[in-house]
Amino acid sequence: MSSTQQAGAPAHEAGPRSTGRGSLLLGIAAVGALGCPLLPEAVPPPIRFVPLYLVLPLAICAIVWGLPDLWRSRRDGVPAPAGARIGVPLGAVALVVVAVALAWFAFFLDIG
Repeated sequence: MSSTQQAGAPAHEAGPRSTGRGSLLLGIAAVGALGCPLLPEAVPPPIRFVPLYLVLPLAICAIVWGLPDLWRSRRDGVPAPAGARIGVPLGAVALVVVAVALAWFAFFLDIG
């Protein structure tokens, strides 16, 4: 490849554009895991309560995977991927719900 061909494409446009699908799926999984304790009592307890341990990592990953897509779209002046625009707020909602629940437990159990 000659130097004129290499100089034609800027470095920040080298990679393909992401759709934000990973952030969207992680955000849906985080919010969905919050609803698992609301399943009927006929469902075994491991299926109802184990997903609660995954809410925090799923929510953090949804935010971390979606924010670079949003920043890149803002920098380049192109529309943001819909998956990232939905996945980041879903992850944030899951984080807020977990933080409120932990604060509520700490207040009523006199931990803090």
